[in-house]
Amino acid sequence: MQPRIFHLQRDTDITGVSGTGIVAHGVQWPDGTVTIRWTGDRPSTVTWGSIEDAVHVHGHGGHTRIVWADGQPEQAVPPVATLLDLIDSLRDPEPCRLDHHGDCQEHYWFEPGPCPHARAAALFPAEDEPTA
Repeated sequence: MQPRIFHLQRDTDITGVSGTGIVAHGVQWPDGTVTIRWTGDRPSTVTWGSIEDAVHVHGHGGHTRIVWADGQPEQAVPPVATLLDLIDSLRDPEPCRLDHHGDCQEHYWFEPGPCPHARAAALFPAEDEPTA
């Protein structure tokens, strides 16, 4: 995912502070975080963990919309916790069994580099192992 540029279009100013029209410009970064730069007499910049968080606070119940510069609809980026849960649920708990070529026979991984199950297991240390 590439950074995506947008602006906040406020149709109704329910607070009486920002006015209507384009009230802020923003970027959604590849990791899903969002940076918003407010326009007006006292411009400020804020960063949110996700576009959903930004809309929750600044959307004012639909009175402020995100308008993407590329004209495409929202491309949802799952939260990191969701991705980690998915990886954990898909990995095989059985350890890799490498042959004399270094291929994983347990998981039928015959490509260069570590078996994906070994890489996933490294993300989730065993409960009894100390973590750094």
